Amino acid sequence: MFRLIISEKPSVSASIAYCVGATEKVSDGNCFYWQGSGYIVTNALGHLVGIGMPEDYGWGKWELDTLPLVPQKFGLFPLDGYRTQIKLLKKLMSRDDVTEVINACDAGREGECIFRYIYNYVGCTKPTKRLWISSLTDESIKDGMGKLLDGKEKDNLFEAGFTRAKADWILGMSLSRLYSIVNDDKHKVGRVKTPVLNIIASRDEAISAFTKRPFYKVVLENGAECENISDTAEQAEAVRAQCSGKTAVVSSSKTEQKKDNRPLLHSLTSLQQEANDVYGMTAANTLKSAQSLYEKKLLTYPRTDSSYISDDMIPLAESIVKSLADYDGERVQRLLEQGLSLDKRVVDNSKISDHHAIIPTNLIGRLDSTALDENEQRVAKLVINRFLCALDKPYIYSETKYEFTVTDEIFKLTVKTPIEWGWKQYKLSEPTDLDDDTEKVLSVLYSENATFTADNIEVKQGETKPPKHFTESTLLAVMENIDRLIDDKELKGFVKERGLGTPATRASIIEELIAAGYVERKKKQLVSTDYGRAFVTSVPDNVKSAELTAHWEQVLSDIENGNGNADMLLDEIKNNVSEIVALEKNRVNRTKITRKASVGNCPRCGSPVMENSKAFSCSAGRDKCGFFIYKTDKRIGRDYTAAEITELMANGKVTLKNCISSKGNKYSAVFSLEDTGKYVNLRLEEFVGGKKN
Repeated sequence: MFRLIISEKPSVSASIAYCVGATEKVSDGNCFYWQGSGYIVTNALGHLVGIGMPEDYGWGKWELDTLPLVPQKFGLFPLDGYRTQIKLLKKLMSRDDVTEVINACDAGREGECIFRYIYNYVGCTKPTKRLWISSLTDESIKDGMGKLLDGKEKDNLFEAGFTRAKADWILGMSLSRLYSIVNDDKHKVGRVKTPVLNIIASRDEAISAFTKRPFYKVVLENGAECENISDTAEQAEAVRAQCSGKTAVVSSSKTEQKKDNRPLLHSLTSLQQEANDVYGMTAANTLKSAQSLYEKKLLTYPRTDSSYISDDMIPLAESIVKSLADYDGERVQRLLEQGLSLDKRVVDNSKISDHHAIIPTNLIGRLDSTALDENEQRVAKLVINRFLCALDKPYIYSETKYEFTVTDEIFKLTVKTPIEWGWKQYKLSEPTDLDDDTEKVLSVLYSENATFTADNIEVKQGETKPPKHFTESTLLAVMENIDRLIDDKELKGFVKERGLGTPATRASIIEELIAAGYVERKKKQLVSTDYGRAFVTSVPDNVKSAELTAHWEQVLSDIENGNGNADMLLDEIKNNVSEIVALEKNRVNRTKITRKASVGNCPRCGSPVMENSKAFSCSAGRDKCGFFIYKTDKRIGRDYTAAEITELMANGKVTLKNCISSKGNKYSAVFSLEDTGKYVNLRLEEFVGGKKN
């Protein structure tokens, strides 16, 4: 008899098979699995089964009358290209000698859905267990296999994942079709995606509307600034003249010892932020590299929102530090001699839901870095450095605040002097204001009531600055802490520390906005396009509401914790979508938001003919006109260009150059427009420069 283990990827299956003694590799057609010691180990390939597309439910045509799209019951459908692997899994699950199925997919909401979709799709009813681990080291796998959970313990996790998929489907499929139809262009709408676009667009509009205003500061030779900032150069010059050569009195001198505590351990979001700040890496690439390092057994599970470890991991943390001696022996020795800081800032069981923070495993110190690509090396370095910084001492410094009085003007200066660098000597990120302040070294230290002559006073001009464009780092911070943008105090409390999307989905949301043409990268900045701003402005508030989306995210979290109601959430989303569809159906004088460009007027009805990805078609639509020309024509061996179709419609003829025959020969020819009233074709009239071969 066998226990069947299903992981998410082949590399994970190989690691698990080794640990459980399933060493025999068994081929089955183009697939294989591991077998031995009472176990069969196989894998999915990520998602093999999903909840389908509108066409799977009979909604093949894009028509307003079919909206909103709300299936009576959601089904499960195999994804294209994976039927062979699904067939193997079904065969193994159905074997009489398989008594139990162990879910070893990634220990999170998505991994739970991957397994359950397959399990339910093939109709398996055998009992299930759950391997729930945060690391793929042999030690972690063996420990997890000894502490298998009953599969039912993660029912709420699956319920949250399945509910999220259905909610996103209803809203995304319905509204994407709605806005694509009414705008005659392909638009993408999402439960999280569109509110995030609105956040970016709103920031960009604020930057565009910002008017810079100059200001002037009067500054003493020691760097102290006048507390009264002048609006004009004349005002500042008057203050400078008034104070120059006069006696400056140290009216106040107060010194305090302060500390800058160690950073928290990395969650996925903080890792993505630091990777973007330090290396300019995208959130998607950071997640990809972290996942790869996890599968190589070098990092713990990356899709986590926690920045803490549990108290039972203290011995493990100590052993990981020791294992990093080859990485940085001097630093590790200093840490061990001074003692590791394993306080509540690092160890807190109450702040861990499913997974602890991302930390290195005790294998990473022995790794040859040449086995990793550049991004993997960067991510590994960030995680190791953050791990060691979190276990270090705080940065201790003294802060002295001075006030100097010159005539009736008050000048202020703050000086920060390092006492003990602690973790900060290993800081990787860009300099902060605190770092700049520590560089202010005074040649003279002032005691209270001391005096000096205020010579060499300067006037420094500055200007007010607009808000900054979002980077992926700053946008992730807003998505994670969306409560800061919400005015409603009750709702703010509900979504505090919950945010928009999940740590695992935020990177893909950013990439989807870019792919849709709504947002573009400009070096490290994320900037909305004209198209994106126009579109998000055109939709009603409840499509782009961060408050509403954050509320839904909170309900999904409650479902995961066993406190939410999936049916109530789905009903709320159905009602919301229905209201939006009704509103848009009744809207008049619509300005279409489209990237399509007119290539001329339709020869049939005079309406603009628009270019899309597959054809040039009349904007009046198929029902009213139906004129269209496919872009690709095998006779010319290439696509028609917009300029060629413009000439064709204007003159009835066009000369096409650089055509390629079926034999691969180039030719040029004159084509005329042939419209039967039902079909539109280009008819070859004559070859230019000789007949085609």
